[in-house]
Amino acid sequence: MNKFKIGTVILVTLCAALIPVLSGTEALAQSKFPSRPINFMIPYPPGGFFDALSRPMVDYASKALGQTVVPVNKPGGSGSLALSLLKSMAPDGYNLAVGSNSMFSLPPQQEMNFDPAKDFTYICRTVDSPLGIVVKADSPWQSLKDLVDYARANPGKIKYGTANPRGALGFNMIIIGKKEGIQWEMVPFAGGQLVVNALLGGHIQAIIQGPEWVPHVDAGTLRLLALAGERRTKRFPNTPCTGELGYDSTSAPLMVCGPAGMPKEIVNLLDATFKASLSDPATLKIIEQLVLIDVYMDHAQTTKWALEQTDYYKKFIKEIGLAKQ
Repeated sequence: MNKFKIGTVILVTLCAALIPVLSGTEALAQSKFPSRPINFMIPYPPGGFFDALSRPMVDYASKALGQTVVPVNKPGGSGSLALSLLKSMAPDGYNLAVGSNSMFSLPPQQEMNFDPAKDFTYICRTVDSPLGIVVKADSPWQSLKDLVDYARANPGKIKYGTANPRGALGFNMIIIGKKEGIQWEMVPFAGGQLVVNALLGGHIQAIIQGPEWVPHVDAGTLRLLALAGERRTKRFPNTPCTGELGYDSTSAPLMVCGPAGMPKEIVNLLDATFKASLSDPATLKIIEQLVLIDVYMDHAQTTKWALEQTDYYKKFIKEIGLAKQ
């Protein structure tokens, strides 16, 4: 073999050896992410607080990242449709979704095509929402006790609505119902604004829902009986929480998620971007209007928390008798 051929072989061999080095996260980092629009799925329809919060966050992210972050509403399956789609997408940072406790609470209840412990990258946790038990202002119930007493005396007469029937929202009413031995009917809806509209229209008697009810309570058309949780809020200091009334409760923090296996550099960039979005004036305005609570956790903290939630809901759902057979 002549010197030219030997040199060519060595050069080709060296180039081939370098290809794996330049693949993976280093190659992704060198591609200057993001280089094209990012798909951001919202698991509920327009009009609810998921949508209202996500819009200013993605607007901020678009400016900060120099690429459009496109909000896409993908309602269905109590928030699980978007997650089912997300699981199978490329883990390159261009497909994200809002996650909630449904991703932890649904798998123990029914067969799902995703595993919350394995199939997602938890980029960060963002906000929690006040879960209100609300009735019409002209109803006879002035307190949660009034509603519970009526439901006990009139089995099956109370219909309550929620957009999260098998998650934190619905679970709070199940907990109360089981403790008090009452029968009331859960009516599921595709989104929070639809729940509020049904209550305003007199189609149901009560709701357990996120902050879509806030402006109507402020306007005097709806009455807030209690908030699910362990402590009262500054926004509604005279409204008792279910904890002080003797009931256990579940909450519903939101997260930004991606498919499993996302490169660390991209996760860190998105984490920092969405953290900063929570301090943007447009996002702060929505947080104040909807009485949301900033419960930010970074990628590592959210990942640990998500695994804890996965274990918690497995045990909790078994305890309340809703575990799949």
